[in-house]
Amino acid sequence: MKRTPLCAFLASLCLALAAVPSAAQQARPSVAVQDFAKFLALASPLCQRQAAQNCVDAGWRFADRDRNGRISTAELETIRIELRDWLTWPENGIKPRERRGVLLGLIVVETIGLDRLVESYDVSTDGQLNREELLSDLRLDARPLGEILSDSQAVDWEKLRGRLGAMAPALGALTPNLNPPAE
Repeated sequence: MKRTPLCAFLASLCLALAAVPSAAQQARPSVAVQDFAKFLALASPLCQRQAAQNCVDAGWRFADRDRNGRISTAELETIRIELRDWLTWPENGIKPRERRGVLLGLIVVETIGLDRLVESYDVSTDGQLNREELLSDLRLDARPLGEILSDSQAVDWEKLRGRLGAMAPALGALTPNLNPPAE
């Protein structure tokens, strides 16, 4: 998948940063890291070429571990750990610039807190997110997700800033090519 800074940020909204375990530095990655890498290898071409909804569907199937149609904080925590471990795996293939973007997004999420971010999207107040809640700041169409995320008109910047609170200025660093409207 084309990793735009905004794409990295949006992926990071569902994840948080934690300390890097020494086990992640092993030559052979864990099963979870291998599964994460397989997911990325399968989803990347789909997200680059197909309608955004297909990419979202693939990501949702990966994230909704209990298959209840909603994403819980516990599921997001599991994915956060898998992402962190994948990022520390020396053979992950991520470019340094892309890695910095993902890490910056993770720092934003860690600062705000995963629970608070989930709460900011959880309109139904059930403690879990459905697709509509999670995508409420985006306007999906038939274009691939990367194109949509690069379109400043497809993002509700005002709502996104409100969710980020004091971390909203980080949007400029995460989306330097988009020049999001000023606050």
